[in-house]
Amino acid sequence: MTRERARPSDIVLDMLHSARGRQRSAVSLIDAGALFGFNENTIRVTLSRLLARGILESPARGVYRLSRQTDALNDFVERWRLGEARVRPWQRGRWLFAHPLGATAVNQWVLDALGFREVRTGLLARPDNLALSLKELRALAAGLGLEPSVLLVAGEPEGEAVPAGWVKAWHPNQLNDDYLQAMQRLEASAARLPSLPADEARLECFTLGGEVVHRLAKDPLLPAELVDTAARESLWRAMLSYDVQGKEIWAEGRQPRLQHMPRPQLNLAS
Repeated sequence: MTRERARPSDIVLDMLHSARGRQRSAVSLIDAGALFGFNENTIRVTLSRLLARGILESPARGVYRLSRQTDALNDFVERWRLGEARVRPWQRGRWLFAHPLGATAVNQWVLDALGFREVRTGLLARPDNLALSLKELRALAAGLGLEPSVLLVAGEPEGEAVPAGWVKAWHPNQLNDDYLQAMQRLEASAARLPSLPADEARLECFTLGGEVVHRLAKDPLLPAELVDTAARESLWRAMLSYDVQGKEIWAEGRQPRLQHMPRPQLNLAS
C-alpha cells in the first residue's frame, strides 16, 4: 500500500487531539514521532514552531495542549461521528447561499468544507438540508474562521427548484464512487491489520483512517435526491468500526491514553 509520509506536525497535533484532555508530555510526543521516523530534535523543533504560531499551548514545563483555535477545527472534524444526524430531509427548492465579499483562502476553505459550491460567478450555494439553523451554521462557520463580511442566507432560486447546472458543481456520481471505494479500502484494511507487524498496522490505521475521516468531515452532505446517502451511511458505519479497531491497535503497548485513533490533521490548506 502506497502511503504519503506524515508530517511531524500531523503527528504532534493528532496525538494531542486523541489524548484525554488534549494534552501530552513532550516525551510521549517524541515517542510517537519515532514511530514515523522523526527524531527527537525534529519533534522538539515542531513543538516550538506550533507554540510560536499559537496552535499549541504549554500549561506546564514539558507539557503541551491544543489551543482553542485548533480545538475549533478538530471539533469540526469530530462531527463526522454524527453521521446522518448532521442532515435533515430536504425541501426541494430550498437552498443556502453564500456571497463572500472577499475571496480569502480561509473563507474559501470554510465554505467548501461546509458543502458550498460556486453556482454562479461570485455566488455559492448548497441544499438547505443541514440539521442546523442558519444561526447555528453561522456560528460553526465563524468558529472555523469565516469572516463576518461573508453573507449566508436561505432562499429559493428563480426558475427550476433544482437547477441541473448547479448539481454538476458537486460531481454527485464521483461522490457515490468515492463512498464505495473508500468503504472497500476500509474493509480490506480491517481484514489485513491483524496480520501486520504492530508498527506497520499503526501506520496504516493512521493514514487510511485519517483519509476517510477527513472525507466524511468535509463531505458536502447532499440530500438523497442528489447522491446515494445509503452508501454514505455505510461508509460512516465502516469508519466507526475501523476507528474502534485502530484505537485498540494503537493502545497496545504504546500511547495507552488515547480517546480516539490518531490520524493526520485537517488544516486550512487541505
